[in-house]
Amino acid sequence: MKQEREFPPLLTSVTAIRILKGSRKVSLDLGLTRVDIHTEKEHVTLPDGTVVSFRDLEKIEKRSDAVFFPQDGVLFQVAISNEHFYKLVPTEGAPTLEIDGIRMHRTKEITPEVDALNKIKALGVRHGRILDTCTGLGYTTLAALKQGGSLVVSIELKPEALRIAMVNPWSHDLFLDERVHLLIGDSYKSIDALPDEFFDYIVHDPPRLAHAGNLYSRDFYAKMYRVLRTRGRLFHYIGKPGSKYRRVDLRRGVMQRLRQTGFHQLRHVNEALGVTAEKTRR
Repeated sequence: MKQEREFPPLLTSVTAIRILKGSRKVSLDLGLTRVDIHTEKEHVTLPDGTVVSFRDLEKIEKRSDAVFFPQDGVLFQVAISNEHFYKLVPTEGAPTLEIDGIRMHRTKEITPEVDALNKIKALGVRHGRILDTCTGLGYTTLAALKQGGSLVVSIELKPEALRIAMVNPWSHDLFLDERVHLLIGDSYKSIDALPDEFFDYIVHDPPRLAHAGNLYSRDFYAKMYRVLRTRGRLFHYIGKPGSKYRRVDLRRGVMQRLRQTGFHQLRHVNEALGVTAEKTRR
């Protein structure tokens, strides 16, 4: 049985603007629900008793690219800084994860949760076991479960991404649904520990080629082929890389290597910006 998790009240530029304009009912969970707040002369009181000054709200109003939470009278950004900078960024739907200024989800003319659902629909998930090679905030994993997946093994290289996900209400079920099995590690290596022909579907949504070239290699495709059952299906996200200046045709290279590995029935799915393929034999 799922347990409820408590999240800190999350504040965005949109929320701050609405409060400053006099709204008394706003979202404190990035758009999932709305709650009543109480306004005083120089501050607002949130349902959990947290007090936020108008001065802090004016600071948040200027930061449309960030999410904040108040704690003990101090305002914190939902972000982690070490050798890289990770932060949660609000969108019109589910928030995205940004690493060193690069967004991990499509946010132009689409929201991250819709993008994730498009990938799962392209894969044709109905029922079965799914491997998600790059967890991120977990939207693809959760979309796979909503479409009927019975189990998802989801691998994430960066613990920081999962720490951000733990504060994100849109990632709530990633940590509570018993059908989700999270692994922290490099997918290129972690997949070696998974059994032969175990998965009915694989969704492969790797970082950019320049950041994770081994996840676009024929060697890694062979590893995915091994753990996928016969008649199982793969979705490989590609995006819109390459240009006349770089002279890179990533889609063509990906499809060629997948064929060389043994995948068949390759098809480009424009709505999901990726390629589907099928394992037709052992």
